[in-house]
Amino acid sequence: MSAWTSDDSSFSYRQDQVARLGERAKAETTEEDRRRFQQSPFMQRMREIDERAWQQFSERDKKRTQTDPSFKPKDSDFEAPRTIKYDKAVNYYKTLGVDEYATNDEIKKAYRKLSLNYHPDKQTGKTQEEMDEAAAIFMEIKNAYKLLSDDPTRRQYDFDRDRDVVSAQSHGKKPQEKNGFDAGEALQRMLQKAAENKKLPSEIITVPVHCRVEKFVFGGQKTLKRTRLVKDRSYGGYKEEPKTFRVDLPAGAEQPFSVEFRRQGDQHDGREADTIRFLFSSKPHLSLERDGQNLRLRDRVRLELPMRKESYLSVSLSAFAGRQIFLWGRNPFFGCAAGEEGDLLLHLHGLGVGAGTLDLALRCSLGPKSTTRCEAAPLPKLSERRTFLERFGLAPKSGFSLNAGRHSSASGAMLQELLERRQRRRESENFVADVELRPVGEPIRLFTKPPSSLVFLTSAHGLFAVSLDCPACGKKKAAGEWERLKARLNATLRETVFLLLPQARVVLPPSLLLKQVFDDRTVLSRPDRCMPWKSIGDHAFKQGNYWIAGAAYAKRLAELGVRLPAGACADDEEEGNGLETEEPEVIDSADLNIKRGGPDLVPEAAKALSNRAACLVKIGDFAAALGHARRASQLAPRWARVWSRVGQAAWDLGQSFREEAAEAFAKSVEMDPLISAVTALQEAVRQLHGSNPDAAHVLKEKGNESMRGGELGLAIACYTQAIGQLPPLRTETAETDKPDEHALLRGVLFINRSAAFCRVRNWDAAVADGREAIAAQPGLSSAHSQLGVALLGSGFHQEAYIQFAKGVHLNSEHKPSLKGRNACLKEMVVWKSASATTRYNKRFWLDLRRTKGTTRIFAISDLHFDQKYNEDWAHGIDDMAFLDDVLIVAGNAADTKVGVMRALTTLKAKFRRVFYTFGNHEMQIMTSEFARYPDSLTKMNEIFTACDEVGIDVFPAPVCEGVLIMPLLSWCSAEFDHEDPFPDPNAKFNSRCTWPMDADIQLWKYMMKLNEPFLDIRGFDTVITFSHFLPRQGLPFDKTRRNAVKSVGCDMIDEQARAVKTKLHVYGHGCVRNAQMHAGVRYVSSPIGFQVDWPKDHPPRLMMVHNGRSLCMQEWGTDDEPPLGYTKRLLHLIIYAMPGLREAEMRKIQNIVTHKFVGTPNHPGILCSFDRLGSRSLDKEALAQDAWPDILSCSQDMSHVLTVVADSVDALKAFLTSEAYCKDLSTSISPHSRKTVSFSSPLGLDLVHAKKRDPMLIVHGLQLKVEVKEDSEEYARMAKAVEAIGKLPGIDGKIAIALQPLGSGRYSHEDLLERLGNEDRAAGISHCFSVLVDEPASYKVLAQSKTFGKLRAAYEPYLMGKPLAFGVPLDIAATAAAPKDVAKAKKTNGVQG
Repeated sequence: MSAWTSDDSSFSYRQDQVARLGERAKAETTEEDRRRFQQSPFMQRMREIDERAWQQFSERDKKRTQTDPSFKPKDSDFEAPRTIKYDKAVNYYKTLGVDEYATNDEIKKAYRKLSLNYHPDKQTGKTQEEMDEAAAIFMEIKNAYKLLSDDPTRRQYDFDRDRDVVSAQSHGKKPQEKNGFDAGEALQRMLQKAAENKKLPSEIITVPVHCRVEKFVFGGQKTLKRTRLVKDRSYGGYKEEPKTFRVDLPAGAEQPFSVEFRRQGDQHDGREADTIRFLFSSKPHLSLERDGQNLRLRDRVRLELPMRKESYLSVSLSAFAGRQIFLWGRNPFFGCAAGEEGDLLLHLHGLGVGAGTLDLALRCSLGPKSTTRCEAAPLPKLSERRTFLERFGLAPKSGFSLNAGRHSSASGAMLQELLERRQRRRESENFVADVELRPVGEPIRLFTKPPSSLVFLTSAHGLFAVSLDCPACGKKKAAGEWERLKARLNATLRETVFLLLPQARVVLPPSLLLKQVFDDRTVLSRPDRCMPWKSIGDHAFKQGNYWIAGAAYAKRLAELGVRLPAGACADDEEEGNGLETEEPEVIDSADLNIKRGGPDLVPEAAKALSNRAACLVKIGDFAAALGHARRASQLAPRWARVWSRVGQAAWDLGQSFREEAAEAFAKSVEMDPLISAVTALQEAVRQLHGSNPDAAHVLKEKGNESMRGGELGLAIACYTQAIGQLPPLRTETAETDKPDEHALLRGVLFINRSAAFCRVRNWDAAVADGREAIAAQPGLSSAHSQLGVALLGSGFHQEAYIQFAKGVHLNSEHKPSLKGRNACLKEMVVWKSASATTRYNKRFWLDLRRTKGTTRIFAISDLHFDQKYNEDWAHGIDDMAFLDDVLIVAGNAADTKVGVMRALTTLKAKFRRVFYTFGNHEMQIMTSEFARYPDSLTKMNEIFTACDEVGIDVFPAPVCEGVLIMPLLSWCSAEFDHEDPFPDPNAKFNSRCTWPMDADIQLWKYMMKLNEPFLDIRGFDTVITFSHFLPRQGLPFDKTRRNAVKSVGCDMIDEQARAVKTKLHVYGHGCVRNAQMHAGVRYVSSPIGFQVDWPKDHPPRLMMVHNGRSLCMQEWGTDDEPPLGYTKRLLHLIIYAMPGLREAEMRKIQNIVTHKFVGTPNHPGILCSFDRLGSRSLDKEALAQDAWPDILSCSQDMSHVLTVVADSVDALKAFLTSEAYCKDLSTSISPHSRKTVSFSSPLGLDLVHAKKRDPMLIVHGLQLKVEVKEDSEEYARMAKAVEAIGKLPGIDGKIAIALQPLGSGRYSHEDLLERLGNEDRAAGISHCFSVLVDEPASYKVLAQSKTFGKLRAAYEPYLMGKPLAFGVPLDIAATAAAPKDVAKAKKTNGVQG
């Protein structure tokens, strides 16, 4: 046993040595040692544990397969990357409260259920401790869901746990399990707490709300403010709190319309907070009455025109705010003889509330009656009446009695009186016309301001209405806009709007013109101006109205002299083929010249016959269709379409006509090889002749002979018939594992047909056949070459290159593939392919008009997403903080294409846009990619195509107004080594990359050529370029590798970047974080790198290169938190001209500042002081004599200053708007002040006065020209001069210097004034140059130095006026960096204020 122990220990030491030393330890380990190690008890026990663990894991997979049919275990699961770095000692199943064999749906349900309780957004109203605890629990739940929802990671986790259990059991121990969140226990605690804190349900408080009728018609938002009682946690009582409710009232809402806000009312101890229910109803309207959803105009609209004589009615009226009604149409009162007035009742459907009606009543004056009175016709005489009745057999059988004559005169007089009475009653009554108008068609949107639309209504009485609707003008405050809109549109709409309605155009009266409209009829081909029957038939056919189309074509045939018999059949006889000609000249070839249908020399009769045959096929009359098609083929025997119609009709007739159909399809393909005819021919041959490989060979040879003779249509027909006689492809089943013996023939046929299609320029069909050829014979170089030719002809240059490259990869001597690849390389440099054009047009214009200041730009490089820690870092970027921002990825995202797309997809979910260019790692052909990518350029094209699918930018594009991001493709050049500009033959840089050109001499030049089409883009103020390789010498990079300088950069990159006038260039590959400026251009490198290169105190940060307003070079946290010290305090200076201020009055003002502001809780984050200009020991005059002679002229009669240092903009605003400042301090200063200058800027230096003899802050207010911006070269020279002063020897602790523009962070000077609510009193000052000195003598020395002179020389050429300069005694101690709580206040737009 002791021997075994010693052996185990020795081999354990050897194993550790192998692990540590790797290859260097091989020489010390012999074969005998390795054999003994494998036979040691330790290794036997390990193998036994592995076998038992694998057996237990296999049982687990079987149970999961039974419970979850969608679960499919794969061996590759153990090679897949993990979604999270899990701890195998944590039971993640218990975290989610699910079984170990739970399905993915059960896991998702458990995660969603727990998220409703522990998500940070659901913790409103809880204490900070409870919120922190919920956040920690939610992170455990989220990690558990990430692990268990991914099958590969879950299987790896299950195997690790099973192995630990087996190992612990073999050693007689219990497996270790860490205490984590238990969903089951949490649920029990939650139920118990809910039972303890159970409250009575809330009461419903009903609040009536009255809105305008227009709000119900058009919809809109209603804002309501109420005061509610809420708990005051400070003392346990209740306090009043204003609450704003916003309700979206939908258009057409019924009244009362109710909206509930649950538990948003007063809070109570014994029950839940009240529920507020708002009941919306209409206010009384001045001119409208509402009845349900119907609206009725209260007053009748009077029309004073004599409507009895007007044949058309035209009215315009405003129903209510936002709706104007135009009426026009036939007058229902025209020619009415009765009445002096008439009522026109209109019911406009859909113009009320929702689907309700708008009821209008028009009182029309009919005018004077006609002078000829309508009197009752006199009754005929009695004898005449008897004669009339007897003539028509209507008299009584017994004849007329004698008594009838006695009363005839009396009855006639009575009837005459009744008729006259009825006529008078009719004349005294008013005529009433009741008309209903209903909407027709879709509303037409008018691009007015505000937007409006037109709704059309028609009726069966010839009366029409148009409603001009403007929902935005339905508001009370928009009355002026509504009146202006009506004034602009009313006149135009009255004259033209009814011309838009087809039903109204029919009713419009014809114009009375002096001459005919068409004076040039004799010039036209048909003097009789026949109806365009063919056009009518074409339109009806496209709409699917085949009966109407057939009738129209028949009319056209009748015009051409072709008669159609009543019963058409499909016999071969002339008289029975469904057609007869009335005049033989219609089909006479000599006369056809005047019957041509166009430049194709096809007779118009043949076209009409062919089209009518198509209609007959659609309605199922195949016999008549065949007759029409046959006659059309006689008229136009060289027209391909007519033979296709013959084939279609004959095929549908049955088996006896299918030979004729196949021949007709073959003729059609021979004349015009359309894809539809080719498909029909192939299917017809397949069904007629079946499988016949020998015949297919014969047809192939015939097609080859036709190709050589230039008969391309015949060749395509032969190849198609040959393909149709090949055996069908076998399905992939277990029984048919034999290879396809006709695969070569199938591939050759498709290749030849694709070549024929290319020669007739039918590129789509050629591409389809090329893909079929590759599917049949993937190892054939000519198949890939032919597909490349088809794609090249289609304009898809990148896709064509991939196929040519695969052809070269299969056969390096294949000349067509080599020639095609070279052609693609030439075409690709101009980026004119269909895919590149689509990419540019789709992405370039997205953000061209996006408001500047709403987008930040970040940059990273060398992500290496295939490394576990780097993947976790990418997933750790905040999900919400950067959704308005842009990220630049400067290459080396991952090694494989799958890894690259996983990385870019992850980053795209975090940022609004992601710009990407490849690096050297992406271009390596990994082992798993050998079969897919023949060379690196193919991999580049496929990566670009995948980027297009997920929305990643690889072309230049603007991201907001004035800001353009431009990727520059690049590769390393040996000429980057200026000392030895020749390639190193022994170096193995990028050995896994394969290129179709010389990688050392030609490749980098080709990459530069690919960039040239985009170098002409102009019109942007700020251009940011990026590449993977270093653009210029002088930039730091990792020099650990021998001759690394030959593989890190290319000087041409910098030339192209400067050609587009870039102001900042992002690069990678150097493995060194860097931000510096060279010759006016900023160069930034922000590599993520490998974990061993990460900083020890924090994970890698993003690099912010544009903060929304200007360029910058600032590291930024992945949680959107700037680094400590980035957010600056605010320096606010108010300089007064107070020459008559006495010492006692100044002490009074200082006392107010000391007691009201310094150290008081009412003004947190504020430090301030009031003093005269100068230093503590020297006033302004003494300072001018001893140290600063120019102070008297530069201070411009200013005498005193109020210095305020604020932690944030909000703190400064609270100070300036406080009662103590506005009443006490301002009241004390204003009587003595003659002039005031005030401005604010970031505090760029630490204010320290301890242990200093006479500390003083010297401030220069500079008014610089407009072109001096933060991202300008002029400002960069000034900043460099300031930096040079800070590096002077011996100034530490004596002098500090800073140059800052006015404003604060993301706020410009104007924005800050608006934020503070102050007037602009900066006297034109744009920048603040401040110097902190320990005594005035130090400033005297500094002002005499050459370095300070360089600073003055940098800014003096851009001064627009004399600077304002003064000295301030320093009594305030503050750091430039704002406190941490201010830095945490996140803003989506740029840097913190």
